[in-house]
Formats: sequence, C-alpha cells, structure tokens
Amino acid sequence: MKRTKRVVSMMMAATMMAGTLAGCGSSEQAATTGDSTVAQETKAAQETKIDDATTPTAEKADGEVTELTFWYSWTDKIQENNIALTEEFNETVGKELGIHVTAEYQGTYDDLHQKLQAAYVAGETPDVSVMEISSIRTFAENGVIEPLDTYINAAGADMSDFHDGLMQNSYINDACYGVPYLRSTPIMYMNKTLIEEAGLTVDGMKTWDDMKTYATTLHEKTGNYGISIWSYNWIFEAFMLEHGSSVLTEDEMATNMNNDAAKEIVNFFKDLKDSGAAHIYSAADADKVKTDVMNQSTAIWYGSTGDFTYYNEVAADCGFELGCCFIPMAENYGVTSGGCNLTMVANIPDENKQAAWTFIEWITQKEQTIKASTNTGYLPSRKSAADSEEMNALYAEIPQYKVALDQLAYSTGRPMNPGYVEASIELQDALDAIWVNDANVDTTLAELETKMNKLLNE
Repeated sequence: MKRTKRVVSMMMAATMMAGTLAGCGSSEQAATTGDSTVAQETKAAQETKIDDATTPTAEKADGEVTELTFWYSWTDKIQENNIALTEEFNETVGKELGIHVTAEYQGTYDDLHQKLQAAYVAGETPDVSVMEISSIRTFAENGVIEPLDTYINAAGADMSDFHDGLMQNSYINDACYGVPYLRSTPIMYMNKTLIEEAGLTVDGMKTWDDMKTYATTLHEKTGNYGISIWSYNWIFEAFMLEHGSSVLTEDEMATNMNNDAAKEIVNFFKDLKDSGAAHIYSAADADKVKTDVMNQSTAIWYGSTGDFTYYNEVAADCGFELGCCFIPMAENYGVTSGGCNLTMVANIPDENKQAAWTFIEWITQKEQTIKASTNTGYLPSRKSAADSEEMNALYAEIPQYKVALDQLAYSTGRPMNPGYVEASIELQDALDAIWVNDANVDTTLAELETKMNKLLNE
C-alpha cells in the first residue's frame, strides 16, 4: 500500500532520530533506523570532513564524460572506504568507460534520507545513493529510486552470491531496488580486560542469565558498570527476536511492544540499572556510551559490526583488549541485519542510468566487498568474499571480524512499513521514559502500543 502523501512527513520524522548508530560506525553513536550503524562520528568529525573523492576526469574517445554523484553516510573508516573505492573506480573502470564519480558525504542515514527527498522534489538528485535498508520500501513506493532488475538481468549479475539474510530488504513487490553494500548485524562488545579483572572469562556469557550475572559481578568487583546501553530501536529488534517475538507482527501492521517478551526485556535492563550494574542513556545521549567505553567505566555494550574497526582502535589507544561475541541467547539467537544498500535514483537522465549501474555493480563485486569489509568491519555481503583467501586470513588473524558473519545465520530483515520510521521514534521515547525517567512499565508500553499501531496503519 502506497503512502505517497506521508513520505515528506516521514522523511522529516526520520531526521528526528539522530541518536542512532548508523549501525554502522566510527565515532559517534547516532540513532538511525538501523545499522544500522552505531558510534559513527563526533561533532568534531563532522566539522573536519575528509575531502570528497575527486580524480582527474578521464575522457571518452569523443571527449565526453558521464559525470555521476554518489551520496554516502558516516565519516571515519566508512568515509575513507567510500572515497578510496570511488577513486579506484575512477582510475580504472571509470577511466576506461568515460565515467567519473564524485562521492559526497551527507551525514547520518537520516540526514541523507531527508536530503534525498528534498533533492527529488527539487529535481537535483544524486545518481547513486546509499540507503538504510528499512527505508527502501518508502522510497521505492514513492518512485524516488529505480528498480534494478533490467540492469541486473542485462549484466547477468549473480544476486544469489549475496547472503540470503541480507536480501530481504532489497526486494519490493518482487522487484529489486537495492544491492547490499555496507551491511551489518548488532553484536555484543566487551572490555576483556575489565571482565578478567572481575575474575570472569570472556567466553562465559552464553545466555541472558549469564549476562545478568556478569553485569552484576562486574559492578560489585570493579565498581564499574557491567553494561552501558541506550534506547536504540535496532538493538531492541534483536532482543525481541531472541525472546521468540518481534517488534512488529509478521504483516507489520501492529506492534508486539506490549507483550510479555517486551516487558521482560525492558524490566531486565531496568532492574540492572536500579541495582547500579547498568548505565542507561536516552536516545539523545547515545554518544555517551562511547564515552563510557573510552573511560573504561563499562565492560559490556552493544553495537554494529560496522563499528569494529573503530572500537578496536579505541581499545588500542586506551589500553584494553576488545572482545565481541553473539548477543547472548534467550529462547534462541536472533538479530536483524542493518546497514545500507546501494540505490539508483529514478529521475536522473537516461544516459546516466547505465553508468550508475556500472558503478553500483563494480563497487559491490567480490574484490571491492573484501576491501570494504577489511577496511570497516562491515560484513562481507557476498558469499564469495566471505569464503575468499583474503577474508579467511583476516579471520585467522583477528577472529572478532568473523563474529557478525557467523551470527548472520540467525538474522532477518528489518521492518519496512513506512510508518515504522515514526513508530520507531515513539519506541525510543517510551524506552527513554522507562529506563531514564522511571515511568511505569505497563502503562508506558500500553500507550506505546496504541501510538505505534496508529502510525503503522495510517
């Protein structure tokens, strides 16, 4: 069901979610719709951006060059990766075919989504854009992005090489609108040094009961927080799956946020906070989890696999050993995938569309996927990349890189109901109310259910 009249308001609402990770990270905890991505960029990083990718223009035999613009999100390692791959394309395939791509940073996923909607209305869009996976349906149904099947079929592209768990948010009404690019799952990070100081082992957290024991013991023996967390809808999606439920019903027309599983999860962290074992922040203060990590005042936190290279550097700089593992099991393991797909904008000139596809296809090929995963910590989205000699050598050297890949076996896609953008804000506000401001759990979740169901059905 299309919701064209609501797309502008939804995109405006998405920008209010700045507090998400990007699920996908570097140095600021941002609240995006998934990533995806946490710990992406500090204000200082936003003010000191790396220059956009530009290279000398290569001309075709007839002297004409197809100029493309590529919009991306996040700074730090992710920005470095996007710029390096764009420059490599310009110097190789682009030079040969007379295609030149300029990579332009647009902020968080939410920032980019809002800018893309405004650019589409103004008729001044980029040619290629990353898109957080849960937003694919909204942009596809409103005609902002182009179906890619014609290009995929003409190129004979092997879409079966992408991991099945990463494809669920790529297709809308059986048409492909996005190619997996920088993709992630949430994982649990640990300060192994603090854990061992408390007399615990890093491989002992298998269940939620273990997680409670670890958090409590760490607080009692070290005086630090056992866990730091913030009101993050993407992580809560994983928690619900682990408890045999989900944030939304299967048809995505109602929420399960007032059921027993949701109450159990909310009370689990509330009780840890009340005991002093957990440090819980509001969505607006998400970046303070990163501060706890840097100050070594917490031992356990959650984030995107895309944050691994960032946190590994933090650990080295701050003098502790970093660990990461599956989010411990409740009834089962379960996570939603996150991060971004690459999309082609629909209203670009026809002559740019084939060039745009050439760039999308190239940057998501096996070789580039290996480089992106190595550079950022994001999943190798292609099976062939994951099975490559290069990635296996990296896994042998740094086993933590493989955690998210193994956890992918328990992953699913993210909700794509267009109303979920605004409903997610309500979800995070409710968690803020309970975890930060001590609101009543039953009353708050009952009110949340009413608000979310209304938004999901508008």
